[in-house]
Amino acid sequence: MRKLWLVTKHDVKMILKERSFWILTFIMPVILLVSNTAGFMSDGPEMGGVLAGLGEEPAPFGLVDQAGLVGEVPAELEPLVVRYDDPEAARADMAAGDIGEYAVLPADYMATGRMDVYGQEVSILGGEGMAGTVVPYLVALNLTGDAGVAAALNNPTPSTLAEQHDLAPATPDGGSNRAMASMVAQILPMMYYFLLVMGSNYLLRSVVAEKENRTVEVLLLSVEPRQMMIGKILAASVVTVIQVIVWVGGGMLLLRRGAAIMNVASFAFPPGFIVWALLFLILGFLLFASVMAAGGAMANSAREGGQITFLLIVPLMPTLMFAQTFLDEPHGLLATALSLFPFSAPSAMVTRLAVAQVPLWQILVSLAGLAITAYLFIVLAGRFFGPANLLSSRAFNWRRLLTDWRPT
Repeated sequence: MRKLWLVTKHDVKMILKERSFWILTFIMPVILLVSNTAGFMSDGPEMGGVLAGLGEEPAPFGLVDQAGLVGEVPAELEPLVVRYDDPEAARADMAAGDIGEYAVLPADYMATGRMDVYGQEVSILGGEGMAGTVVPYLVALNLTGDAGVAAALNNPTPSTLAEQHDLAPATPDGGSNRAMASMVAQILPMMYYFLLVMGSNYLLRSVVAEKENRTVEVLLLSVEPRQMMIGKILAASVVTVIQVIVWVGGGMLLLRRGAAIMNVASFAFPPGFIVWALLFLILGFLLFASVMAAGGAMANSAREGGQITFLLIVPLMPTLMFAQTFLDEPHGLLATALSLFPFSAPSAMVTRLAVAQVPLWQILVSLAGLAITAYLFIVLAGRFFGPANLLSSRAFNWRRLLTDWRPT
């Protein structure tokens, strides 16, 4: 027991000394939230939503108002609008670089609704540009005399005000905060991806490093291979728990703050979610860590171990790629299959649990399958994690997986 504790303590210290660990622990939650809230904050009922995405310091543009419709210009837009009496003057200033583009409101605008925008740059991705976005708003503002009505005419259903009602299935709180539910469906798979893959990858890197510097030869003189494997799994579990505490605590705080910023209801997880999420995380981590332990015992370098890492990344990718599907169709074939498959279950089932009411039998079947698979792979990893592989200099290859698992 003392040797097990020494192995665990040593590995924990080595991981906590890495600067990359602390950067990932404290910076990643902020990156995930910011990247997912940016899209929700782009729309709004006021002029700020009209200008969103046009840059922090938008360039001024010219306006030739032949229809005489734009009389009032809000104070915040005055520096951006340069008025001209004729298109030739506007074109000359654009050629001189004083303005980036200019718009012409023809005299028959009220009858045709047509506006001409001239610019020197062609956008491959399309887009209306500054003039094409702001001028319609100014026309609506002057015709209605109300900034709120003008913004609504410009963007009738901004995402912060549009409320979608799903007949089935509904989010745990009844579907009233779909914006936050969508964010959760995007963030949770990413969090589990990093916790499972990066956490277990610490174990693989530790084993490979000790093989490369021949420390493992000294350790095997006093520590049994299985004790070493269990100690390293416990060490990786400890640092993952630290990340979980920081990520969950910070994530809940940032989600509440994000809800206040986006003016939407705060997200409420369903009853029992935390318990299920922890169970799936623990069993999923044991499964991934056992695979990484076996891979580290067989690999002679981090590059060879990367083949094992890729094998674990593949099952988690569909949940990342189709996160929105889990919100739109949480009981569909894809979401259900991924949540029942052991290697993708930790990420997929937790995402489903966060955004929908999942039948209890599916949760239990998924959890039981994950537990059985984790146990089998821990036993299997114990067979790979022996002197024959730890002291071997043979290059890793998949054929060895069919032979080295047999007990000697």
